[in-house]
Amino acid sequence: MTKSQKIAKIISEVFNGFLTMVLSMIIPIIFSNLNLQSKIIYSIIYALIPLVSYFTVKRYFKISDHDITDRRERPPFFITLTALFGIMHVFIQAENIEMLTNTSLALFASTGVLTLITFFWKISGHMTFSTLLFSTIYYVTKSPYSLALFIFTPLIAWARIELSKHTTPQVIAGTIVTLAVSISIYFVF
Repeated sequence: MTKSQKIAKIISEVFNGFLTMVLSMIIPIIFSNLNLQSKIIYSIIYALIPLVSYFTVKRYFKISDHDITDRRERPPFFITLTALFGIMHVFIQAENIEMLTNTSLALFASTGVLTLITFFWKISGHMTFSTLLFSTIYYVTKSPYSLALFIFTPLIAWARIELSKHTTPQVIAGTIVTLAVSISIYFVF
């Protein structure tokens, strides 16, 4: 492994799709006005969803690596993930907190779009969920400084390409699709 590949591996692990997808919901939960018990319960559930999905799919289907690099291996994982995020969206919506409803919907929609695309083509989950995380942090904090997080986007894209996990169009698609979903849910509708 070359030095640049080692750096790319570190970047990929720091901005891992599991971590960024979970933080996309846990951060809004923390910032919300839910009571402490509800914050803890929802945070644990959102942390467990990708793990349960991954280990369930790994048990019943072939998965060659933890990034689920092979596109043919991705549909069962992303279908399970989308279904569970959809179920959680119903519970979050019942809390009647607009910020949480919107962030839950953005996570569900981004995962759903990624799932649909996965049947035909492979886009980057790292880019999908890091873009969602950065958009969500901006939406929740309304701080212009949080836009600085987007400087990591080209770095993450480079890392995924450097590791031969994705092509340039795949990382661009992961970013653009999620930006469109996030902007639509957070700022248009």
